[in-house]
Amino acid sequence: MAFDWDDIPFFLAVERAGRLASAARRLRVSHTTVARHIDRLEEAMGTPLFDRTAEGLTLTQAGIALRDRAQRMEAAALDIADTVCTEDKIVGSVRVGAPDGIGNAVLSRVLPGILSLHQGLEIELVPVPMTHRLWKREVDIAISLDRPETGRLIMRKLIDYDLRLYAAPAYLDQHGTPDGPDDLPAHPFVGYIDDLLYTPELDFNRSFGADLRIVYKSATVQGQVDAVRAGAGLGVLPCFMADGLVPVLADDLRFARTYWMLYPEDYRDLARIRTVADYIHAEIQAMSARFRA
Repeated sequence: MAFDWDDIPFFLAVERAGRLASAARRLRVSHTTVARHIDRLEEAMGTPLFDRTAEGLTLTQAGIALRDRAQRMEAAALDIADTVCTEDKIVGSVRVGAPDGIGNAVLSRVLPGILSLHQGLEIELVPVPMTHRLWKREVDIAISLDRPETGRLIMRKLIDYDLRLYAAPAYLDQHGTPDGPDDLPAHPFVGYIDDLLYTPELDFNRSFGADLRIVYKSATVQGQVDAVRAGAGLGVLPCFMADGLVPVLADDLRFARTYWMLYPEDYRDLARIRTVADYIHAEIQAMSARFRA
């Protein structure tokens, strides 16, 4: 069977997703369509490209060799497609991955605005707490709390932001306000689920000591905000999500973190990536006061 160039995008999608169904969702085609392209490519190559395991699909040695060439083909195709873009005509799809805090509270409200400026653009916003799979192209632009030390990535500081210990006004009316850090063990706390804490940058409660009583845990910061609003306890929250809540021991307990914007170095010259990245940066900077307390 002759080699068909059209099979390559399907091969790369499966390699990055690890499963046919996940690749099909990203490509917006059926599971059987993806499987057909992979079968045809393996037949043309004369060798299996994936090992089928219980954990998903992993590349064989032949698959690894093809991946390197396929990625160069993809980069060339993206470069050619990008030549049709001008400042007035930015086209294509850009997938942005972000932690749920800035993703749900900020980007979900900011990103739709770019569509009125570039009608040929398509935006996807997905929750991606970890950035170590950025190189697999699961997202085009990632917002991260961690600054990678290695990798062929473009890194841009997005914004510094503050966090404080917060409580609902009704909670403080009922239970009183702590006078100092020594009073904290007497109060219930809200926090992250330990084994789902994806970065040590968010492990705030540990700094309060082992005697802390955490009565409500959530894998998302939005879940924690909701719990604090409901009076479940005290919680360390980003100030940009804490409207209506009261900072507790604001002079003693202050935290600061940084969001970074990352995308693959191969995407440096792609107009649609550069346009979306610049838009995100400009919009976040325009509301910078909201991120400081």
